[in-house]
Amino acid sequence: MNGKEIYQAWMNAWNEDISILHDITDEDCTVHQARTDGKDSGSAKGIKALKDVVESAKYYFENVNMSLVVQPIEEGNYVSARWNFEGIYNGNMEGAKAEKGKLVSFDGTDIFRIEKGKIKDYWVSSDVMDFMNQLEVF
Repeated sequence: MNGKEIYQAWMNAWNEDISILHDITDEDCTVHQARTDGKDSGSAKGIKALKDVVESAKYYFENVNMSLVVQPIEEGNYVSARWNFEGIYNGNMEGAKAEKGKLVSFDGTDIFRIEKGKIKDYWVSSDVMDFMNQLEVF
């Protein structure tokens, strides 16, 4: 798989079947992410690290849909894309004052470093301020 195909599989992991991550993740994959839940993103590697990104984000939402804002751009061992996350808030976030059932939508950017057809490093940057404002955390 090339980088663009790997990125499409990543989107499918969000929207359809998380098990696809087994096919595209290096066992030593490192996630580089500033987290709002206090977890250290460097504490897990490989499939566990990428599954945690998806599962922890989806924990607060129903009917999650990830879509591309900017199609994947591939250069050398790197692929990057801009995405939009949309979901229905389920009321489970401590400190959030938003009503259960609120539609939340925010954007972010992913960068993958691909090695031997697998994701070796993952950097994610998302609009956390927009996300938190929609959930009325501030």
